[in-house]
Amino acid sequence: MNDEPGAHADEAKALAPRELAWLLPGAQGGPAEVLPRVQWLCAQFPDLFSAMWVLHATHQGLPRELLAAATQQFRPDLQDLSRDDVAALYIALLNGGRQGFDAVLRSRRKGERKSAAGLGWVKE
Repeated sequence: MNDEPGAHADEAKALAPRELAWLLPGAQGGPAEVLPRVQWLCAQFPDLFSAMWVLHATHQGLPRELLAAATQQFRPDLQDLSRDDVAALYIALLNGGRQGFDAVLRSRRKGERKSAAGLGWVKE
């Protein structure tokens, strides 16, 4: 067995079936490969947190902004959020788990969008 850095990753790539190579660390693909997977995974998880958790875990090599755009394309429950908001949800689920995710989702949906001229004491 080789103890050089990256040797284990090279061995894993050599042993992985071709269909599962996209799950390996650092794997990237073009939109034609990634979008159908994202669409399928989004359809499998009705819960937004679970869908985004699985997408993040299986597409770690994809830049967060691109993953956010792809997720938003196939999740109707994200249509009211911007791409930056969806990217922030990915950061929140990674750093804060379910509680962090829920807190950011609540704040992006209502808290930060109030238009009372920045006056927190004004009730709507």
